[in-house]
Amino acid sequence: MAGEAGSDRGGRRVWRAAIIGCGRIADSIEDEVAGAPGRNLLPFSHAGAYQRAARTELVAAADPNPERLKAFGARRGVSRLYGDYREMLEREAPDVVSVCVPTRAHGDVAIDVAARGVKAIFLEKPIAQSLAEADRMIEAFRRHGVTVAVNHTRTWDPLYGAIRRLIAEGGIGVVHSVAAHGREGALFGGTHLFDLLRSLLASEPEWVCGELEPGRVFDPGARGVIAFPAGVRVYVNASEADPVGFEIDVVGTEGRIRAGNTLYPEWWQVDRSGARPAWVRRAFPGVIDGRSGMLSAVEDLLDCAEHGGTPASSVEDARADLEIAVAFHLSDRSGQRVPLPVTDGAFVIEDRWGRDASA
Repeated sequence: MAGEAGSDRGGRRVWRAAIIGCGRIADSIEDEVAGAPGRNLLPFSHAGAYQRAARTELVAAADPNPERLKAFGARRGVSRLYGDYREMLEREAPDVVSVCVPTRAHGDVAIDVAARGVKAIFLEKPIAQSLAEADRMIEAFRRHGVTVAVNHTRTWDPLYGAIRRLIAEGGIGVVHSVAAHGREGALFGGTHLFDLLRSLLASEPEWVCGELEPGRVFDPGARGVIAFPAGVRVYVNASEADPVGFEIDVVGTEGRIRAGNTLYPEWWQVDRSGARPAWVRRAFPGVIDGRSGMLSAVEDLLDCAEHGGTPASSVEDARADLEIAVAFHLSDRSGQRVPLPVTDGAFVIEDRWGRDASA
């Protein structure tokens, strides 16, 4: 065993962190976003977040692909590298572990990690490929008393936090509808979108009606309607053919908010002082830059593990996001709208990434 955690930095405990799966979101995604247009707050990866956070030390990593593992170690300055994550857990005894393996392996790996006494898990989204698997994971996490956050990064993004507050404070009146755009499949990318919608609207959807983009075997995109309470409708276009990318347009009785990956936030209000209502653009309130969502996610996870509480994106949230993706698939098959909750827990959405290695 590599030694106990607990050395202090300014009186705060230092958590020994490890990563299982050294692919894109664990490490190399920062190369993609660093030069991309729009808001891309760094760190953007699990490794980057652990190395930037004040309370964590990235001590080890595991991946069955030796070339990827070696590249990760060289890039991140990590020397304790393992081909088998079980050996890593046995020898290093980390406090917090990121699970960044392909979605189809999330259940077995994350449950095994929880059973080995790890205190906190940062799990990649989506939580699972089926609701039954998600339920199996949630039950195991509760049984082992481990705190788990799921990486729906925008939950912790300061921009969307500001939008959430503006909506809650009545900045656009009563929400009427949302136009929501995304890419990368109903499961892989869609769960990001669904999690954000549930958070911004502060409610749970009632039914889904939609279709899948044709021609994709693994995790096709989706288009259609998500119905929320009080008549709020979300019109989703989350397909590879959508040229917009990730973007939302929230429309209320007194205004609207637009924001996205490459669109800085726009806040408009209805001015009723004249003979006819007119749209007036307002200065967007709140901080939209600063600490990245990944860094805030790690801090939130550690706070909850230390003091109790539930991370902003919990396993229960992740299950609800997966349920919307499943509903799109079931609606496509039946040609009808699907009421929530979904009763078919066994339905599987095959993931698209890392068919032979970690994503």
